[in-house]
Amino acid sequence: MLDPFDEIRKFHKEMNKLVNQFFSRPSVRLLKEDGKNLVRKPLHKIMQPISSVSMKGNTITAVFDMPGINKKDIDLTVTEDYLEVKVKNKSSSKTKKKNVSIVESAVRSYYRIIPFPTMVDIKTAKANFKNGVLEVKVTKSKSKRAKAKKVSIK
Repeated sequence: MLDPFDEIRKFHKEMNKLVNQFFSRPSVRLLKEDGKNLVRKPLHKIMQPISSVSMKGNTITAVFDMPGINKKDIDLTVTEDYLEVKVKNKSSSKTKKKNVSIVESAVRSYYRIIPFPTMVDIKTAKANFKNGVLEVKVTKSKSKRAKAKKVSIK
């Protein structure tokens, strides 16, 4: 005898599988490291810099627009699977007029993780930051897997 709920169970199982696959991708994780545990952060609490990624020949180029950010505030990590950009910028100003002191402070942070369409050679990663624009270049690879590399920005 056919179970009328059998199709609903199959559909439910497939939907769970799709959702789990979607949230396991690096570009969707939007992770914050907490010791060894990785904690998801809601999208509305993370500012993402405007970016573009292009591939020409063997070179993958990622460009990020981050006006008002200093080079020293950028933390850039390249793995063979993805590129991760973290920025935390703090600024404050103090104004004194007559008997009134005004203190203003602001914290700006960005986080972006971009998966590569193919494995890359992390040794070739180069970054350049000029006029609020970060450009990262890396070449494709077919070699063994490597861990990750912190990239210094010129």
